[in-house]
Amino acid sequence: MILISLLAAAMVWRWGPHRRVNGGWQRRGKQIFQSLLAGIVVYFCFMSVAALYLMLTHQA
Repeated sequence: MILISLLAAAMVWRWGPHRRVNGGWQRRGKQIFQSLLAGIVVYFCFMSVAALYLMLTHQA
């Protein structure tokens, strides 16, 4: 799950709009923030799915 979230962050960084526009450090900082946010969102989505699966399949 951590690897997939890191890959999501890297994909946002690689194919983000910063490749098309050279906007300086402010633009670069925004792109870094978006990449980190994408990685965090993907991580928590996978963790939520795993927790939901465990709750549904748990037998008391």
